[in-house]
This record gives sequence, C-alpha cells and structure tokens, in this order.
Amino acid sequence: MTLASNSVKMTAPWRQSRRSLPVLGDRTSRPLIIALIAVCEIAGIAALVTSYSIALTTETGEAEFVFFWSGILLTELPVAVLIARRVTSAVARSALLVLLGILSYAPKLLRDPAGPDFHDEFAHWRSTYNILATGKLFQPAQVVTIISRYPGLHSATAALVNITGLDIWQAATLVLLTMHVSLLLGIFALAQATGLNSRAAAFAAIVYSFNASFLYFDAEFGYESMAITLAVWTLVAFVRALRAAPGREKTAWCRVTVLLSFGTVVTHHLTSIDLTLIMALVSVTLSVPGLARRDDWARTARTAWGLTLVMGLMTGLWIFFVAPGTVAYLSPYLGTGLTELLRAAGGSGGGRQLFQASLSPWWEHDAAFLVTVVALFLVAGGILLTRNRIRQRLLPSGRPRALLAAFCLLGLVYFPSTLFILSPAGAEGARRSWAVSFIGLALVTGPVVVWLIEWADHRIHLLSRIGARVGLSAVMALSLVGGTSAGLDASYRFPGPFMYGSDTRSETPELDAMSQWFLDRFGPGHNVVTDRYTGLVIASFGLQDTANPSAGFPVYDLYLDKPGQPIGPAFLLQELGSSNYLYLIVDKRMAVDAPQVGAYFEGYEPPNLVLPDGQPVFHGLLSKFNTISWMDKVFDSDNYSVYRMNLPAPAGQYQKRDVTFHGKLSVGQ
Repeated sequence: MTLASNSVKMTAPWRQSRRSLPVLGDRTSRPLIIALIAVCEIAGIAALVTSYSIALTTETGEAEFVFFWSGILLTELPVAVLIARRVTSAVARSALLVLLGILSYAPKLLRDPAGPDFHDEFAHWRSTYNILATGKLFQPAQVVTIISRYPGLHSATAALVNITGLDIWQAATLVLLTMHVSLLLGIFALAQATGLNSRAAAFAAIVYSFNASFLYFDAEFGYESMAITLAVWTLVAFVRALRAAPGREKTAWCRVTVLLSFGTVVTHHLTSIDLTLIMALVSVTLSVPGLARRDDWARTARTAWGLTLVMGLMTGLWIFFVAPGTVAYLSPYLGTGLTELLRAAGGSGGGRQLFQASLSPWWEHDAAFLVTVVALFLVAGGILLTRNRIRQRLLPSGRPRALLAAFCLLGLVYFPSTLFILSPAGAEGARRSWAVSFIGLALVTGPVVVWLIEWADHRIHLLSRIGARVGLSAVMALSLVGGTSAGLDASYRFPGPFMYGSDTRSETPELDAMSQWFLDRFGPGHNVVTDRYTGLVIASFGLQDTANPSAGFPVYDLYLDKPGQPIGPAFLLQELGSSNYLYLIVDKRMAVDAPQVGAYFEGYEPPNLVLPDGQPVFHGLLSKFNTISWMDKVFDSDNYSVYRMNLPAPAGQYQKRDVTFHGKLSVGQ
C-alpha cells in the first residue's frame, strides 16, 4: 500500500475537525484510563529515580540506562496513545501536551534539582546574580563572556526572584519549566496555523520532542532554552499574520511578531539568526507565483518580507551596537567545522570518531544512527502524502502550499547538518541546529504519523493491528532514544561519581569548601587564573572573575613551564600584573588525569596538552609553584592549592626561591 492509496479512510490531517468530541472517550472508560495513566506515570518517575540512584553509585553500566528509558517510555507513551485517539478533542490534546511537557522536564529536574550542573548553567547563574546585585543589565560575564550581551533569560529570572522571593535556582527552574511546556504548545500552535488539524499538530509536537536538544540541552538554565521557545511562538504569530485578512487582525499579529522577535534578539544570538533565516525562507516561498498564485500572494509576500526585514534589522543592529563580539564568538564553529570536513573528505585530516569516549551502551549508539534513517523515511512519506493531497485538490494553492514548502525545506536542512557531527569543531553546532531544523521535520512528518496510525487501525486481522501498533510504538521509542543519545553523553545525562574533566561531575564538597573559603577570606570580584572545572564553581558561587585563555593571553603557559625555567613569557606576566590578577588556583589532578571532555581550560588552548599515550602534559610540572619567589601558597587541600601572585613592577624579572610548605591549611584558616 502506498501513501497515495484511497483504501484507508481517514480524516484528512490538514483539515480542522468541527466536531465536539469527548476528552478521553465515553464516561465508562474514562476512570479506568485515568487510573492506568496515573499508575504509568508513578511507575515511570520511580524508574527514573532508580536509574539516577544506580548511576550515583557506579561509574558506568547498563542498568541505569534500562531503568531510565523504561521510565521515559512509561511516562510519555501513554500520553502519546491518548493523543492518538480520534475521540480526543483539540482542547484535551493541548492539555495532554502540557502534561507531556511537564513529564519530559522531569529527567533534567531530577538530574540537578538543587542547583546548576551543566557547564553553561554556572555562567548564567552568575550573570543573574550580577543583575540582582547591581540592578543593572550587561554586567561582565565569567566563563561564557558573550552571555552578558544577551540578558533576556537573566533579566526574566531576576525579575521573578524580586517578585516571588525565590532564590535564583528556584526562579530559574520555574522559568525553564514554563519555557519547556510552552515550546511543545508552540509547535502544536504552529502546526495548526499552517493548516494541520489538532491530531496531526499534536503529533508534530511529539516528533519535535525527539530532537537531540529537547530532553536536556534546551531544558537547562541556558539562553537557548528560552530563545527557542520565543522563536517558535514568533513563527506562530508570523504565520497567523500572513494568513489573516487585511485589517485589525493582521495588524495585531504583525505587532505580536515584532514583539516576540525582539524578545528572541535580546535572549540568544544564534536563535535570532536562525529565526531571521526561517522567516526569509518563508518569504521566498510566498514570493514564488507557482506556489502562491492565489490569496493575494503579492500583498502576503510584502507582509512576509516586511516582517523579515524588521527581524533582520533588529538582529543586525543588536549585534553591531550591543554585542559586537558575537561574530568572533560564532565564526570559528562553522568555519573550522567546514574546513575539518573538507580535509577529512580529501584525506588530509582525520574525522571525529563518534561516541569515542561515550559511557552509553551500544544500543544507544545504534539508535542514534537509525534515527536519521527513520527521519528520512518519514520525510519521504510526508512529501508523497503532500503530493497526493495536491493531486486530490485537498491542499489548495496559495499560502498553505507555500508555507508547507518552506517548512519542508527547513526540515531537509537536518540531513546535511548531520555530516558536521564528524567534525570536532562542528559537532556542537550541528546538534544545536537540530532544535531548529526539527521544527520543519515535525510539521512535515506529523501528518505521516497520523496516516500510519490510521493504516494500523484498519488492518483486517487483530494480530495485524496489534503488530502494526507495536511496530509504530517501537519506532517512536527508537526515535526518542536515538535522538537523545545523539545530543548528550551519559556523563551529562546521568549523575555519578567524580570524573575528572567532566563539566557535570567535577563539583565536589572539597571544591565547594575551597571556593567558600576563598570568598570568606578575600571577598568577591578578584581576578583568578585557574582551570576550566575549578573555574565553574569559583566564577559562579565563588563570585570571582576567572581568566579566559587565548593565544594573546596564554595563561596555560604558567602551568606548562618546567621547573628551573622562567615562568611564563614576559608579556603574559606583564598583562597579569596590569590586569590585577592576584591568585592562581591549581588542581593537582591536572598532573595525572586527562579531562573527560578533552580540554583543561576555558577558551582556547593548545591541542597537545594531552599526549598521544593519553597522559597529561602537566606531569611533574605543578610542584614548581612552591618555589616561585613571587608566589605565596595561601591554601592547600588534598587536590587544590591556592597561590597569591605578588607581581612586581616592572614585570618580567623574577627570581626563584627555595620554599617548603609544611602542613595543610584547613578551610577555616
């Protein structure tokens, strides 16, 4: 049977249903359904908690993954089944999507309910603190310096803190939960705005939740988590403005589009650029007479281009006047990633080995590869289904057809973007792009999922129907597992024992105690040189300002120089002195362990800090700090040493001295 077959009778997924239907079915079945759903949700959450408990006590294993995915499927699959029922009303589907949004936020919430855990969360926590402490926006940021120029998330969180009296993390959790749920509702609303009925639109939202960023990355305390939701709702308003008749309604939707666009611009750079490109893509398709030859297409195209121009101008002006460092911040990812791909294709460079250091099991890796194949088949089915709709004149020419073409093109961007996963520099950008390209994929494949469900329900034999439904559920589970595992490694997704060089497993009671001692002893706002993982805590809860290494500011040279040789180039010491860098913090494990994420410092560092045999280049180099005449050790614990740097003027002339440090300073000293 092909998608063009007429043997399956179904409600066209692009038509809005006019019937008022019960929410969950007849009254006799409703209590049983509610009871079953409640049991599944409780069992699912219990399985998630169990998976995290197992992960906390073992370095790696498969048990936590089995419990984790069992919990996810127990919580989400019953909701998807209810959404799939024809008797479920549009209002009920909206409510179920709210429930799905809350449930899908549970993994991230249970992962770190008490405070930041992901790398960027520490930076955003500090930026929010700075706004609350000073009452001003655009305060200098630590760890990720560019975020100070995009204060949308921080100002919203700070405002909620002032209004409610919650602490920063509690307010952030409330903001993020609202954004997470609103994102699913936004995809649902966008699909309906393009002409899909509530059933197909709800499945578009479910398909979107399979993208690699949804479950964790876009649920973290990060500016993209807020911006992607604003971008989706901007597209909802944009499409509504294009489809509205001239008059007050169109004007109102245009104003909402501009307002939400501005919210996106002040929140996140890359999402703003992506949104501008999507709006331009829609404008192009609306300007093609063959796609939009009806519905006053010229006037509609002018509206589309006008709103796109406003969005582009706001983005450009913000970058030029407020955030001029954005271009330099973003350009290495795409440029270097493309260069690496071309070198690998030409045989002059090696590509990135997928899942090389992954802690996840083999079946997650296989699912990550297969999810692209599933997406390809669904998109092909969506194109065939659309062609059938056009042939049967069920999809009129004009704005609906042009909008569908634009979002189909957006979805197709996903497939070439997967190639950048093979590039060490481009992998991160590729993953982040999927949160955007999946908007198009979801809108194209939502009707296909409905078609497949109808096809399964119309099998003649009971066993055939059961088999078809089980097969569809298995594909859904595969897509969810593969999409998530392609986005983040297990060390991010699961708690666990200490792992050196992991952004999420490097915080320890010892590090927290040292950071608090430093704050109590010296106060906030000191310039500090340290490594990436110590710096996450020192720069956030410790309220200190950490250095960002670069070729022009190579603070890693302090660690690399051998004992008995001059420490650091003269220009670096002069820069440290003139910039008032007073403290150096050393994690002694740098000398014996290689970092799990492959980098020792924030910013840019030389690529050879980990030797070919997997050993760190710092072995035997860290004890020299005890013999430098202009360094005084002020703190020592099992793994950390803190030195005060007494840089004289003029900088560059230093003598060594023989200093032996006896004993260890306690946290209270």
